[in-house]
Amino acid sequence: MKNWLFLALIFVALHDANAQRRNYRASSSNSRAQKGQGEWFHTLGYDFGIGIDLTNGYLPFQSNGVTWAPRYTVPIGSEMSVGAMAPVGLGFSQNANGGLSLAYHYTLAATLQVGLGSTREANVPFGAFMNLGYGSFARQVRNYSGIGPVFVRNGSNGVFSEVGVRYDYRGNEINLSAGLWRVPVNAVDNEGLPMVDVVSLRLMYGLVY
Repeated sequence: MKNWLFLALIFVALHDANAQRRNYRASSSNSRAQKGQGEWFHTLGYDFGIGIDLTNGYLPFQSNGVTWAPRYTVPIGSEMSVGAMAPVGLGFSQNANGGLSLAYHYTLAATLQVGLGSTREANVPFGAFMNLGYGSFARQVRNYSGIGPVFVRNGSNGVFSEVGVRYDYRGNEINLSAGLWRVPVNAVDNEGLPMVDVVSLRLMYGLVY
């Protein structure tokens, strides 16, 4: 019986702390949201990328890394905002033959945010977002030709689109999303081979602000 009471007290304390956190955020940002002033948000987390040739389904590489995604948005009411974001990431890529290379990406995109995390005043358990812009997913691959540098940049540059959801887990904002770098059909890499599209799957954590 004492154990159940102890667990109940912990649950009440966590719930109360979460409520106080949200009340503080709402009170501190209410006047700012009403004036239409912009707000900064930051997320950080794991990024899994897959290179894919959509014409034949070939998967030439995959990557594991870390992404930081700052965004600046202007509230439209208390639970919607629009703005811009610039995610950047760094990791390691492995090709189909097992070779490793350094992978990195950068993007500039317009963003639409609704629900949780859209504004500092938002007080709902769930949210969603959509991003659209332009960016690059690149790898530093070894140059076996013997001409030029030892490593050369192999980048998939193109339109970037992303959709995701956000939920509140014990006062922490967890983001799940899927994105795609869609390269031009006739684009080629440094070896004259067709460049592939890159799918990105992200698990991101909303940093304290």
